[in-house]
Amino acid sequence: MNIKEYISSGIIESYVLGLVSDTERDEFEALCAQYPEIASARNAFEAALEEQLLRDAVAPSPQLRQQVQEKLANISAVPAIDSAEESGTPVRRMGAWRWLAAASLILLAVASYMLVNSHNKYNELAAENHSLRNQLEQSSNQLAAMQQDAQMLQSPGMKMAALKGTPHAPQALATIYWDTASNRKDVYLMINNLPQPPSGKQYQLWALLDGKPIDLGVFDMNVRQTRLLVKMQNVQKAQAFAITLEPNGGSHSPTMDDMYVQGAL
Repeated sequence: MNIKEYISSGIIESYVLGLVSDTERDEFEALCAQYPEIASARNAFEAALEEQLLRDAVAPSPQLRQQVQEKLANISAVPAIDSAEESGTPVRRMGAWRWLAAASLILLAVASYMLVNSHNKYNELAAENHSLRNQLEQSSNQLAAMQQDAQMLQSPGMKMAALKGTPHAPQALATIYWDTASNRKDVYLMINNLPQPPSGKQYQLWALLDGKPIDLGVFDMNVRQTRLLVKMQNVQKAQAFAITLEPNGGSHSPTMDDMYVQGAL
């Protein structure tokens, strides 16, 4: 037989704690007599268990100890003889106090594990619930903002300019919505398709009037995650719009070699 597998199967712990059946107990004791390794493992577990019980035990008061000793002195010890002892078969038994103490430790360990596990599960569920509520609130706010932007596009006097890609970026595309009916002449940008700018660079929007550029501000690509439209700087008059790639913070004049989209009204 494979002694190592047998020892690691848990039979030793079950035997010492009195959790095996009569058949399993008889088989285990026979194997202990046949294989010294199994008997040694049993003795080692018993010693370790007893050491832990003694270490964790609460010492009784001297008065209680004296009372127990007096009671024991008055009791006549009558040994019980079972069939196995009559036949001369050596049977090892674990004391009742040992079994009860060991069982108590096991129950305490199981209860502690279940308590800690339940507490951890509760914390995980609470954290997950909090995260889901935040995500729901964030999504609701984003949806409300996008609905507001969509309604704005239907305002009377709203002009649209489709900015198409230049040879520098043929697939690029953006859309300008210019509220010419309002006194402020608000300008909104919809980012349809622009490549992610490299580190240290930002896109900048320009209005073009009589061939002269008018700075309408820079914008970040991540704004698309929360808004349908990007509010840019206002402009009173414009004939066309363009977007260039500039250093972070923008430039005073557009870099024509890095123009990505342009379009007229």
